[in-house]
Amino acid sequence: MAIEDNRSFTHPLYDFMLTVPGLSLATGRVDQLLTWGLTNSLWIFPMATSCCGIEFMATAASRVDIDRMGSIVRGTPRQADVMVVAGTITVKMAPRVKKLWDLMPEPKWCLAMGSCAISGDFYRDLYPTVPGIDTFLPVDVYVPGCPPNPEALMAGMLRLQEKVRLQREGKWAPKESRPETAKMIMPALRRINDPARDPSVDKAQLDSAMKVAGSEPLEEAPTPERMPPRSAEPVPIDGDLQALLTAHGVTEIPRDAPPLVPVARHRDLAEQLKKRGFRQLVTVVATHYPDKRDKAGLILTPEYYEVAYALRTVGRGSQLVMWRVRFEVPDGIDSLYGVFAGADWQEREQFDLIGVRFAGHPDLRRILLPHDYAGFPLRRDHASDAPCAPWR
Repeated sequence: MAIEDNRSFTHPLYDFMLTVPGLSLATGRVDQLLTWGLTNSLWIFPMATSCCGIEFMATAASRVDIDRMGSIVRGTPRQADVMVVAGTITVKMAPRVKKLWDLMPEPKWCLAMGSCAISGDFYRDLYPTVPGIDTFLPVDVYVPGCPPNPEALMAGMLRLQEKVRLQREGKWAPKESRPETAKMIMPALRRINDPARDPSVDKAQLDSAMKVAGSEPLEEAPTPERMPPRSAEPVPIDGDLQALLTAHGVTEIPRDAPPLVPVARHRDLAEQLKKRGFRQLVTVVATHYPDKRDKAGLILTPEYYEVAYALRTVGRGSQLVMWRVRFEVPDGIDSLYGVFAGADWQEREQFDLIGVRFAGHPDLRRILLPHDYAGFPLRRDHASDAPCAPWR
């Protein structure tokens, strides 16, 4: 057999195949061998972000033993061709997932495991959650469930093997159509604005939310051993503590809320309480109150913030003390960073979610959301369905 002369390239193996009659038939056998090897050696890169990751671990354990398929879990995307997304993906995690996906060599496939990875499930309407991994990654196989058991993940891997086999053979691999998925992940109580939601549920939830805890008798009264009777009186404040609060500008101690401390005195109050044994900063919680306007648009009540603090003593018979600080925009509040170590990340959380600025904090930046996130999601003037392109 003559070898073509007008070729733009030469290759010894190709020249040898052209000179040996019938050897071209061997390429079909080699292709089948490569297809068999690829479908039976899918190397997995795990993207386990929540509880579905536990089921993924169980799939690799001895009872199911995903290694029977030749699958190997790799800790690097550069040596994997299947990404298993097991769990909720937030808008802060999504860029990292996309970067790891881009690091994986072609050909590669994605398997969405669990209803949170598929659609966001219970968290799909929340500001930090991506409503489905397929919003920015191409998904080849969906494994529904909350969470799916190891056998379901194994079945998903078998479906992926069949899809890879069809692609290698040049055949059309049909896209998975799972109309039952919506039924499997649909909550028992439909969400607000859902056309299938019962209108009577809205009224029942509103009535329940407006009731004061303990205002109605229980259907089945608990025994005193299980639940001691609730005292109508607040926990008394000893004379020393009340004198300390009075010295820091507290004029009234409410029965149903922590006392209100002037914004300029709250740091000094925290330092004095620490000297008295309150050494643990339990919580820092901020609340935003937008301005109230009349029908003509005139401001009746200006916009303001409230920050609640709680300290406790450590050890047997520990005590808890709480106070509030109220200030208007754009006034800030002194940071407790130098007084309590726990104020570092707790104040960063309130800055990230509410927008409160703590004067004197050395590293006041976002901690939960991406640094380029627009707005503060727990402010009352922040739209609940505000987009966070390109992830939601």
